[in-house]
Amino acid sequence: MKKCKGCGIELQTKNKEALGYVPDLEQDYCQRCFRLSHYGDTQYLRTNYVTNEKIIDIYNRYPNALFVLIIDILDAFCLKDDDLLDMFAGKDLLLVINKTDLLPENMSERKVDKIFSKMLFDLNRRYGNIKAALLSNKYEPKFNEQFLSLLEDLHASTVIFAGRANAGKSSLINKLIHEKSLTTSFYPGTTLEEVEISYRNYRFIDTPGLVDVSNYTTYLNIEKYKLSKIDKMIRPQNFQLSSPQSYFYDGLLRVDILPKDKASVTFYINSQNKIHRTKYENGDDFYQKHYCEFVLRVKPLGITDYSIKGKKLIVIKGLGMVKISGECLAYIHSLANCRIYECEADI
Repeated sequence: MKKCKGCGIELQTKNKEALGYVPDLEQDYCQRCFRLSHYGDTQYLRTNYVTNEKIIDIYNRYPNALFVLIIDILDAFCLKDDDLLDMFAGKDLLLVINKTDLLPENMSERKVDKIFSKMLFDLNRRYGNIKAALLSNKYEPKFNEQFLSLLEDLHASTVIFAGRANAGKSSLINKLIHEKSLTTSFYPGTTLEEVEISYRNYRFIDTPGLVDVSNYTTYLNIEKYKLSKIDKMIRPQNFQLSSPQSYFYDGLLRVDILPKDKASVTFYINSQNKIHRTKYENGDDFYQKHYCEFVLRVKPLGITDYSIKGKKLIVIKGLGMVKISGECLAYIHSLANCRIYECEADI
């Protein structure tokens, strides 16, 4: 049984429309991976092939392995209230907080390290299985050296790379082995099965990404995902207000702020998209009038309300973050299926 070196799917020559198709079994990569890598073809990207139950079955086949849990930087801000670590109870974990280069320019590495050091200390008191943690970004030249040194210190031989969809697992392995062996793409759901790679004295195993039902990306089609995904350094969009205002991120998000005196709101979203502001009393009319014009839109939106005194950082997975400062009431209109997280970090 030959498997695709890029996504792990079993190769087959009988059905061109099915996963794993190759014209002949001499090829190492399935047609899906070939087209993703060379043409960015997303026609067969979304599948129902991978489920969390199937992925957890893969994890359970390696009870004595070291698990490298890769976490997208924006997801990391709500890790304390997420259920992700529950899936790895009893397993040795090395955490990699990935894509730190997406954070705004004022977020120095020292500040990021301070935020997550405290968070990880609290998490390890709860779970007790986090052996070490690293920050990672695509510009970090010393990451490979630090990572391999940790593997040696932890006496690891079999290393499972795990995490949510599009956290950067395959890209990180390619970076470690200095090859583009695994198929990577801008979109989630590229890896379909476990893929094993031998590197030095280690057995690296890439795995499919876990589906997160509280993440916007789970519910967006490929075009909406492409437009909303944060893939470059965030440039915060900040607004000051002294009267009630409504803020719209296309048709994906609405934030109403009713200040007691003065307040401010900062959006950390895809920097190519702009926030539109209008008076609060015009908010409903604006939404109804422009709904069909929105490039990015979802229905229905649910409402979460907050009473704020001071600062509050709100994380909306797959979309970004909103920081609200001052004394005010805030109403967050977001995709009803997606959970909103509050974060203690001050960014």
